[in-house]
Amino acid sequence: MKEKRYIVVDLETTGNQASRDDRIIQFAACFVESGKRLETYATFLNPERPIPAFIQELTGISPKDVKDAPLFEDVAPIIASLLEDTIFVAHNVSFDWTFLEREMNRAGISLGKMKKLDTVELARIMYPGIDSYKLQDLSDEFGLGHDKPHQADSDAEVTADLLLLLLQKLEELPLPVIRQMTTVSGSLKSYLPELLFDIEMKKERANQPLEPKFIEHRSLVIRKKSVERPSYNRSDLLDFPETDADKVALFQKAGAPLYTRTGQFEMMNLVFQAMKSGKHALIEAGTGIGKSLGYFLPAIYQAKQAKLPVVISTYTNLLQAQLFEKDVSLLTKLTGFEVRASLLKGRDHYLNLFKFEQLLEEVDTQYDVVVTKLKLLVWLTETTTGDIDEVNLSSGGELFWNRMKHTGWFLSEKHDPWLVHDFYKFNVEQAKNADLVIVNHALLLNDHFSGRETLPKYAFAVIDEAHHFADSARTQGSFVLSYRKLKYFLNQLGSLDKYSLLTRLSMAFPDADSLYDLDIAAMKLGEAVEEFFNLLKMQLNYARKNLQEVILVENSEKDAWDDAVYYAAEKVLLLLQESEKNMETLLAQGKAEEDELGVAESAFLEEMYAFLLDWKNIVNQLEQMLHKKSPILTIYLQADKKHSVSSIRLKAVLMEVEPTLGKEFFAKKESVIMTSATLTVNGKFDFLRKSLGLEEEQIIEKRIPSPFDYQKNARVMIPDDMPSIKDTPIERYTTELAKYIRHIAVKTNGRMLVLFTASEMLQKTYYHMKNEKSLEEYVLLAQGVSAGSAARLTKQFQMFDKAILLGTTSFWEGIDIPGEDLSCLIIVRLPFAPMDDPYTKAQIALRKERGENAFQTYSLPEAVLRFKQGFGRLIRRESDRGIVFIFDNRVDTTRFGKAFLDSIPNAPILKGKQAVLLEEVSEFFKEG
Repeated sequence: MKEKRYIVVDLETTGNQASRDDRIIQFAACFVESGKRLETYATFLNPERPIPAFIQELTGISPKDVKDAPLFEDVAPIIASLLEDTIFVAHNVSFDWTFLEREMNRAGISLGKMKKLDTVELARIMYPGIDSYKLQDLSDEFGLGHDKPHQADSDAEVTADLLLLLLQKLEELPLPVIRQMTTVSGSLKSYLPELLFDIEMKKERANQPLEPKFIEHRSLVIRKKSVERPSYNRSDLLDFPETDADKVALFQKAGAPLYTRTGQFEMMNLVFQAMKSGKHALIEAGTGIGKSLGYFLPAIYQAKQAKLPVVISTYTNLLQAQLFEKDVSLLTKLTGFEVRASLLKGRDHYLNLFKFEQLLEEVDTQYDVVVTKLKLLVWLTETTTGDIDEVNLSSGGELFWNRMKHTGWFLSEKHDPWLVHDFYKFNVEQAKNADLVIVNHALLLNDHFSGRETLPKYAFAVIDEAHHFADSARTQGSFVLSYRKLKYFLNQLGSLDKYSLLTRLSMAFPDADSLYDLDIAAMKLGEAVEEFFNLLKMQLNYARKNLQEVILVENSEKDAWDDAVYYAAEKVLLLLQESEKNMETLLAQGKAEEDELGVAESAFLEEMYAFLLDWKNIVNQLEQMLHKKSPILTIYLQADKKHSVSSIRLKAVLMEVEPTLGKEFFAKKESVIMTSATLTVNGKFDFLRKSLGLEEEQIIEKRIPSPFDYQKNARVMIPDDMPSIKDTPIERYTTELAKYIRHIAVKTNGRMLVLFTASEMLQKTYYHMKNEKSLEEYVLLAQGVSAGSAARLTKQFQMFDKAILLGTTSFWEGIDIPGEDLSCLIIVRLPFAPMDDPYTKAQIALRKERGENAFQTYSLPEAVLRFKQGFGRLIRRESDRGIVFIFDNRVDTTRFGKAFLDSIPNAPILKGKQAVLLEEVSEFFKEG
């Protein structure tokens, strides 16, 4: 077979509109053949028009570079000759091909049809878990040495290296996987289906056996996995190291780094004593204590001694993974015995292999569906958990995921040919055999209150990031009902005259009366949904033009609803209930005949059952809103600025969780340890304790201060010459703020995180800073303006020597930028929740009804805890040094401002005019 020759192309252009007057300013082509990157051809091109400033900034290509360069027409014949007998490859191939084809046509050369391969598409498939498929990000991920991003020659060479990496991984996949991928990929317009077929034929000839790490079952290949059983032998090792000397010995024996661990050792003792005495504990562990090991070590001794698992709960899936990956191996080293740990999530995080197998049989040509199937086929050769959080799904892939997520079993488990390999059962079994079960707050609460009992029986738990626990409980009792959600489920159900669940139901139950009743109910429901949401739109319009949130119902009483809206909602509810009843009837018929069902019919009924569970959830949510049932439930409307019907969401928020948590969760556990770096306000646990429904006499409370030397390594600066943030128009304030930040940036060489409480102020400040000539050498990154998630922006910020990062909500906590990468933190405004936020308004109203001072019991403590989280971004390691600027002068001019300053570590506070503070900044960094 003739060796394939790939031409990897990259273009830089004056803009992204090939159909308009944009032109190519640089062309590069790199050849790949026989598993090697060969020569590169590159040239600048004169576009005969100005290069926009943002393109110059992005690419580094100036008018000077292209002034004496050839015109495209001059090099078009050369490019045409390069393309002969090659496969055209690019990163986002449609962009480069469309541009090049148009330019070649303009030069009078027709390229004809070419085989095309997109490295974005192939990377998405071959590396299903990577966060970003941008070329720069992939280059960073694989260490491809991308020294000149957005210059065509460098981009082409990196893309060529990436192609080689992707082709190599593709060649290494087992033959049964390639067979499946060849079949699934048939509808793709790229060269990939042909490439897969060629690899399949080559592997058929080679006829190599499946590697031992894999299992082939029903034509799918998955990784082998086995449940790990705990060991409770070596009783001589099971004594908890109670003295500091015992702990030091453990660390030294394990070769683990031993810092100043007084606070950590104190925390270990507190946790172990609380568990042994059967008490709950609130432990505020300052930054640098090492709180995760502070509870992990006593927890493993407790688990081994009691021969029962201890549950460790944290706020997010990401934090779950970090705990699992970082601390478990260290525990094994420290203790000298084997630590069995399991990371467990809710059932619908896991892939149902039976459903996936059947979906592979469906011929669906939707691009996102095809790519998702291909991604999952590759992922199954890598995962032992089946946890979909390991996969980066597109929005279309997430919708498709609803059809294959795990929802339990409707039919007897014996009908599932994948039962022995089932991911959900495997993870639950792992948890039952674990010493430590690591979960998130959502699963812990859902498991406890729903009665599903996914978790093994446990009496001891640790709640990390405990300042989020009450909010997580509130979220469990809250829900969103949107126009898009209802339309999605109606579209999935469909009608009898098109391919849909109803069509497949008609094939399974051709003579069932309920089928036609369901079809009629679904049609009526579609009309009722339109009527209901149009009435909601009218209410939004009546409330105020462009208002995006408005309280609809302040309690669950019927008379709180507008009559027309209420009766329209009732109509929707009745039709939802009628449809639910008809689906239940059909499924009951299937259940009665389950012994005669084939594999495909069984899989379809399982999918229908999952659909019905989601449908029932919607019914329950609307019923809850209209008739019930939660004593304190606030409902509000959300929409975009235009109040388009498709954007309307009904959000129902549970306002009060304290009684439920206190009586139904904490009272039923022997010992629950709650910890975080931010649990106290003014040195007291009162706010958090009350929010969890706990009484003071029930628990041990302890603050363990940070071991870091804030007196030496930190300064807090409060400018007294900035205009008042409350009384100054936003345009003027952000202009002054941008100027001040510019002066600080010069002193600190950037390395600055600026925290805002509102996106509008962030954006205005960013654009003012963009126009500052003195900041031209700084990289400016802004949440909501610069592309990327908080994690991605943080990573970019750390890549540059002179960078300034502007962030809102998600940057106040959870990000970790140690060392010199972050030397200055700016808090623009004290983080009080906005008074026009419906949830905040409802919480304040609730407290006033109780006769409480809403500011003192809710608004202030919430803001102080948020402020402490923000402050904690600066000093992350013992050697870190930095300054904090607080621009909101209320921290110094109001009585409540003292609560903020008293709640942070004891660093020197300086107040003064700009010149004085900037001089102090210079002196501080000179000393360092």
